[in-house]
Amino acid sequence: MDPHRDPNAPIPLTVLIRTLNEADRIAACLRSVLPLRCEILVIDAGSTDATVSIAEALGARVVVNPWKGFGPQRRFGEDLCRHDHVFSVDADEILTPEIVREIRGIFQGGDIPSLMIVRKAMVLPHHARPSPWAFCTENIYLYDRRVARTTDNPNWDKLAITTDAKPVTIRSVVWHHTFRDWNHAIAKSNYVGQLAADTQPIGSRFETGLRLVFEYPLNFLKFYILRRFFLAGLDGFVMASVLAYGRFIRIAKMHEATRGQPSTGLPFLRRAKRSAPDAPG
Repeated sequence: MDPHRDPNAPIPLTVLIRTLNEADRIAACLRSVLPLRCEILVIDAGSTDATVSIAEALGARVVVNPWKGFGPQRRFGEDLCRHDHVFSVDADEILTPEIVREIRGIFQGGDIPSLMIVRKAMVLPHHARPSPWAFCTENIYLYDRRVARTTDNPNWDKLAITTDAKPVTIRSVVWHHTFRDWNHAIAKSNYVGQLAADTQPIGSRFETGLRLVFEYPLNFLKFYILRRFFLAGLDGFVMASVLAYGRFIRIAKMHEATRGQPSTGLPFLRRAKRSAPDAPG
């Protein structure tokens, strides 16, 4: 870091936040972002609550844009950022003081990486912080839009990257308050599942039917054991169950969309059916 540089000077970064009716959460998010001392851009999809007024009161620049999906909404915001480096933050996330210090140190150090991996730890409903040793998801959420742009995929935020530069991992963690309560968790799972069924390529009726059998148990084990939700007690058990249900309902809705396709069944069952004698009349 340049010893002559003001440690409180703004940094050339835009925090990009998408919102829709987040009045109960946006203030905490923005207050955690403000110490970064950078531009804050909120792309609102038409909130009917106080989201916009709260964001503006806390110093964010707010632009309203109708919702067309996760990817299109973030890409729209990227075009409006005043800085090339973009940090995509969700309205239900909290930046810890540790990650604020780490990011400011990177930007004040001179050579700013073009791609940065951000680690996020889920905070379960009704909890104030992540569980001890919580599993962290990792993805590139801080990037230079000149070499990385969000695609138009409506289901999720996928970056199209045009550089061979190796991403730098930010070690500190973002706290992600993914769901308000269990009702919100189930409703969001249903929404995302329907969105996937409406927009993603759907396999054959046989493929989706086969996945239905294994999707829930395998994903429950993945979340409960591999992602360590067992460390959060009964709430961790419920969270793993809800997340596995979300994966299951997505496949169930895709399978539903295959109605009208021929039900081929398993190959050995097809052979057995062809060779079986006709039932007596």
